[in-house]
Amino acid sequence: MKQKAYYPINVDLKDRQCLVVGGGEIAERKVASLLECDAMVTVVSPDVTKKLAALASKGKISHIKQKYQDKYIKNVFLVIAATDDQTVNTLIARHAGKRNILLNVVDVPELCNFIVPSVIRQGPMVMGISTSGHSPVFAQKFREKCEKCVTPAVGAFVKMMGNSRKEVKGCCDSIPKRKDVYLEMINSPILSLLEQGKIREARQTMHSIIEHRADLKVPSTNKG
Repeated sequence: MKQKAYYPINVDLKDRQCLVVGGGEIAERKVASLLECDAMVTVVSPDVTKKLAALASKGKISHIKQKYQDKYIKNVFLVIAATDDQTVNTLIARHAGKRNILLNVVDVPELCNFIVPSVIRQGPMVMGISTSGHSPVFAQKFREKCEKCVTPAVGAFVKMMGNSRKEVKGCCDSIPKRKDVYLEMINSPILSLLEQGKIREARQTMHSIIEHRADLKVPSTNKG
């Protein structure tokens, strides 16, 4: 059988209804990752961990203290099955399939229509590492190596570049010119300055690059 070829995407879950079936430690981690993306999370499980109970008591998530039923999957955007009951997982997969709902069954890729990569997140910088279901353990170990490169400073740098987009667009009237500005930022000492904790100097360097480009945009006049 041909191995599945997964299409990597980043999904906007803000204010989307997401369902997690299960209340153990794995479900707890899945809930945390969904909340990071501002999803609206409902957990279905007779029992949940202390952390999940605390989130429910604070109104961060909804908790349905029942066993899974078909009605709970209605009107949801995404479902994560985090139970150790294969019968329940298979039932959820069948219900999700009928409704074309995004479904991940933890550690059972054959029941999923999407799988979750091992993720590194630093601010807006997100790196997903996947082995297409072949070896999630290796993906986790490889992520640990990559974490040395994707530092908090990298996340701060990406955020600064994102915040500069309006200014860059104002001083550059074409995509190639904007790309040149971003490349100049990338090749500048900005990231190194952020790594050293020199935030003010990093911002000054970025503004200098943009101002220089803005000066180039204005044609010089010769009154002599």
